[in-house]
Amino acid sequence: MSTWQRLEPSSRDRELSPGLEARLHDPLWLLGRQWQFGEFAAGATGSAITTEVTASVAPLTGLRHGRTGAPQPYAVNGAPLEALVEADDVHAAPTRRSRVRAGQHFERLLTARSLAKYVTTFRTAYPLGGDSAFAGRAIDGVALAADVRANRPLPAGVTTADKAAVTTVAQTWLAWVNGLVMSGALAGWQHDRLEYAFATAAPDGITLEADEYTDGRLDWHSFTAKGTPTTTGRTTVGPVTVVPSAVTFPGMPASRLWEFEDSRVHFGAVEAEATDLGRMLLSGFALVYGADWMVVPLELPLGSVARINKLDVRDTFGKVTTVGPTDPTGSWNMFGLTGATDRALLLAPALAQSLQGRDVEEVLLLRDETANLAWAVERSLEGPDGRPQDQAQRAHEGVEPTPPPARPDRVLPYRLRTDPPPYWFPLLPQRAVPTNPSMSFKLAGAPSGRVLAPLASDPNLRLREDEVPREGARVTRAYQLARWIDGGTYLWLGRRKGVGRGEGSSGLHFDTTDA
Repeated sequence: MSTWQRLEPSSRDRELSPGLEARLHDPLWLLGRQWQFGEFAAGATGSAITTEVTASVAPLTGLRHGRTGAPQPYAVNGAPLEALVEADDVHAAPTRRSRVRAGQHFERLLTARSLAKYVTTFRTAYPLGGDSAFAGRAIDGVALAADVRANRPLPAGVTTADKAAVTTVAQTWLAWVNGLVMSGALAGWQHDRLEYAFATAAPDGITLEADEYTDGRLDWHSFTAKGTPTTTGRTTVGPVTVVPSAVTFPGMPASRLWEFEDSRVHFGAVEAEATDLGRMLLSGFALVYGADWMVVPLELPLGSVARINKLDVRDTFGKVTTVGPTDPTGSWNMFGLTGATDRALLLAPALAQSLQGRDVEEVLLLRDETANLAWAVERSLEGPDGRPQDQAQRAHEGVEPTPPPARPDRVLPYRLRTDPPPYWFPLLPQRAVPTNPSMSFKLAGAPSGRVLAPLASDPNLRLREDEVPREGARVTRAYQLARWIDGGTYLWLGRRKGVGRGEGSSGLHFDTTDA
């Protein structure tokens, strides 16, 4: 049985300040403090001065959208991995604003090439219908882009002498349209879970699966390694000789007595219960062993799977020590990929940061215990001008209150049920197999947004029950902007999924009367 007693200083004075002043006329006190800090403890080891690292690297060369299928060729220096996975098809449901702006840019290019006389010709050939305000005043840029991509003939009003010049303008304009926003097939989006699933592959037989990608942040911990690794496609890096440096982090205890410590993080003030072992282990590790770690920088290519083959450390006494894995049995491996049997490290081809615009569409998934139903709520949708439209406000616009119908005295009108808001769509529970207790949801109604429309249009598509937890879920669509390693700027329309806003009430009631 082990017992612990806490050692605390005692003072004859009520104030502890004299004991903490470390006055210079008390050398014995200073020697005692140095002894407490371990500065007099001699060790049989020296300090590390150089390290020699050898590694093997396998680049990521394949990308697969979805959970099944063969990976397609992938180049890390092409486009950000997030953009390739998330990019929505912006041409599937273009807004009126995008149509008009694309047409306006085409008119500017015609004017710059002294071809402004054909602006009216293209406005007539590609009218923007549906709104009299744009009749004869704008070009439908989306329709024009479709014809230019298909190499269809120019409008009849373009003369033979100017056809070559107009065709050049059209091709230049189409390149501008294609490079403005990345458009994808959204092949990795899983409608039954409302999240992304994809995988990357290396030529050495390793496949990195990302089955639940939802928050727009990719890193090594987003992937799970599968497959049996081989030596095919690997290149050797090193041996590289570098000088190690000490690890530093906020709140790290100072290694010297007279050194000021960082006051932003105070591990000594961590409050934890007796069962908070993880918190106490982290605090104790930082305070006791934080100074025992060193950083050995090694430059490796982005988007690759690396393995450290050998690490030799030379100390001040000239002794060379070969450092092996922390746990040879593989039961604990910091920063190692889950599922990797050879301690592979991933340098994920992920963005350091990106800018996100406002949500153009927002869908809430929630449970309604009062009505004993689950709901999919389209809180906002992308409007014709590209801005989000609040569906609650839109549902109440232009609705005149209807007076209650006249009824005889002492007669209460009976209502079988009340009507939920029009932008609330019920998720009807269904069981695929009668003997299977697991449930799924079938979306009822006719939603207008891009997130819920496939669930309603496909009769065989079901939403997994675990995707509608008690805290709910929130799915959004927003434009993302980022700069990649080649210096290029990429803009795409991506989706995000996060925690919802808890349970809700649709106001649905059965067997009611109006008093």
